[in-house]
Amino acid sequence: MGQVVTFAELATHRIADGVESAPVDAPTQEMAVEFVRIAPGKRWTATAPRGSDCYLFMLSGAATIAAAGDEERMPTQAFATVEEGMEFTVDNKANVPADVVKVIAPPQPSERALKGFAGGLSVIERGTAPMLELPDEHKTRLYFVGKEAAKSERGHAMIVIYDKETVTGMYMHPNAESLFVPLDGAIQFTVNGELKVVKPGQAAIFGMSDRHGLRAADGVESASFLEFHIPAAYETVKG
Repeated sequence: MGQVVTFAELATHRIADGVESAPVDAPTQEMAVEFVRIAPGKRWTATAPRGSDCYLFMLSGAATIAAAGDEERMPTQAFATVEEGMEFTVDNKANVPADVVKVIAPPQPSERALKGFAGGLSVIERGTAPMLELPDEHKTRLYFVGKEAAKSERGHAMIVIYDKETVTGMYMHPNAESLFVPLDGAIQFTVNGELKVVKPGQAAIFGMSDRHGLRAADGVESASFLEFHIPAAYETVKG
């Protein structure tokens, strides 16, 4: 069953000094999703699990991330991919909170043993991401993880930009789970047969074979959202 969550309504717990985590309780098996808030002047250290990719998206605020002897800036809407088994530190030196969406794919060792990201640390900002324009479909894709960017078989992640005429009809992925996080504007989803408008600060999650459709919400000139497919190789069945 698909579901919509609001990050501000999730139950949080303290995982470090000045750092709170709010796991998303969703019936997913291929990914685990968390909302993490790092207070100003605080830092968060964690490790990407063995057998899994760790994806971090800076939803708001800014920070730096360090791993494998490398340090990169993470402004708003930057995306980091961390190799399995690697410790990383996100340091918020700003005077506002840094809000991060964290995805682990898969959340536990998988029998499929898919090849994961092997580049240590990759950080891609929205403005520098590989781009594919699809004018006939009224959409643009900005890639973070997949064949076009940080290479991994465990996940596919991108920002998708819709205009007011973009309509994606009903479809489902029989072999992948999906996560959508609106960034600006608003998106109207069909979730379990019902129409729901999903806005920034919320997310829509769909399991394998969950049928859904989406378009820019009424009155919205354009909208963009972060989209995950887990794992990276997936089929699309329309209708």
